[in-house]
Amino acid sequence: MAMDIIGKDRERRYKAMLILKYDRLVFFNHRIYTEDKKDNYTRDDLKKVFAYFSKTHDASIQIDNVVVYWDSLTEYENRIITIRYYDGRNYDESKKSFDKVKKECYAMADKD
Repeated sequence: MAMDIIGKDRERRYKAMLILKYDRLVFFNHRIYTEDKKDNYTRDDLKKVFAYFSKTHDASIQIDNVVVYWDSLTEYENRIITIRYYDGRNYDESKKSFDKVKKECYAMADKD
């Protein structure tokens, strides 16, 4: 269900911003925190983000007020994602399989 990923008020929702957060290596082997942002993203953008996300354990994806990340190396190896739903100062957390979250996000992009 795409509603589980994005939130409760799907009807009033505008096209969200997609953000990929990761550490990139620079020339001198140092890591720099980086955020790549995309307004009005498409299914192809989601495919690129999930392709990169599936290859590394230290990246996260943010869509609106929802953050998706690997909580540990064990969960990365078992393909279990942690999802945080932020609501002001508080957040709720749940865990789902990588493939299920990916399909829900693709379905959400197809509807918009």
